[in-house]
Amino acid sequence: MSHSDRSDGSEPAVAGRRWRAGAGSGLAAGAAMGAVLHFGLGLMPTIGALIGVETVLAGWAVHLFNSTLFGALFVALFDRPFFAELRGDVGGCLSLGIIHSALLGVLTGGLLLPAAIAIEGATSLPVPTLPVPGLTAGFEFGVVIAVAHLVYGVVLGRVFAAFTLAEGAIDWLPIDAVDR
Repeated sequence: MSHSDRSDGSEPAVAGRRWRAGAGSGLAAGAAMGAVLHFGLGLMPTIGALIGVETVLAGWAVHLFNSTLFGALFVALFDRPFFAELRGDVGGCLSLGIIHSALLGVLTGGLLLPAAIAIEGATSLPVPTLPVPGLTAGFEFGVVIAVAHLVYGVVLGRVFAAFTLAEGAIDWLPIDAVDR
């Protein structure tokens, strides 16, 4: 069986390529999501504050680091035989990316962010949240966060497909379509 005939992912080089694809896809998706968070709500200093450095640069560093890790988590969760059919085309990769980002939104917004705020000793986010104080400000916050996670999922799934599927390749990405 030639290297290109193996599709079960058991080959170490193929598995390593998927992990790199997940991390790289997470980084690209994090950049897109970060743009939404930065320009939509100006949240990068707040994200930086989670490590004690309330600056835009620290926020971007934390966000991109986490996004890369979450891209690797994408592979850990979905690089299983059960999901092989979905990972086999661009639409399936997009679907998995959106599911992954929705789960991340619930996990990070519902568990990790409140825990980080409690560790820092704060009692609330420095931005308004739903439903109080003020419906419009809280609504805007919720919409931007939801859109940001959707953007993350779409970009994650699409770039992962470009890295792992020959028919999903994006012409301008510097990747080789042979031996995927």
